[in-house]
Amino acid sequence: MLKPVGYKTDEHRAYQQALDDFGITELLAKLNTYSDADFDSAWIQPQQQELETLAAILISQLTHSINGKLIANYLNLIRHSHQDIAPGLINLKYPDASVSLPVNFPDIAKTPRFLYGDRLRWLSTESDTDWGIVIGRFYSYAPHHCCWAWCYLIWLSQDSPSTAWTSTDIAWEEDLEPTSEETNL
Repeated sequence: MLKPVGYKTDEHRAYQQALDDFGITELLAKLNTYSDADFDSAWIQPQQQELETLAAILISQLTHSINGKLIANYLNLIRHSHQDIAPGLINLKYPDASVSLPVNFPDIAKTPRFLYGDRLRWLSTESDTDWGIVIGRFYSYAPHHCCWAWCYLIWLSQDSPSTAWTSTDIAWEEDLEPTSEETNL
């Protein structure tokens, strides 16, 4: 007898359908079996988490390298029902893999979004996320984006969930947002 479909199963199916619809399943499969002169997945044997991180980086790089010509060309092909979209339209720029401090630092660095003393919380859909006050920051290589970014040292509020084991934590700028909550620091 088949078990009734539960909420979690429906959610999982919807998630998997979204991965399939947006080509992420295909991308993960290709990365898992990819082989050419520079890379052989059979030799490297990437782990699932590594494949997912790599897929996220590649999608992010595509997002950052998109331009009007690319959008116009694809839209033109879609509107005229061309099923075989020209593969040469996408030309990803290989990210600078160097983790050395950029030569023209600090001129190329974005201005930090947060200041010392700002009250911040970690971006989360859950209500019990950590929060605290900025007591420091540093410019560091963010491997998940293949670029340099600001990272903040946060003195956690006494009411923050992680204060049971630490008084401070670090976070990338993109993972934080201002909070107006009165916190017990």
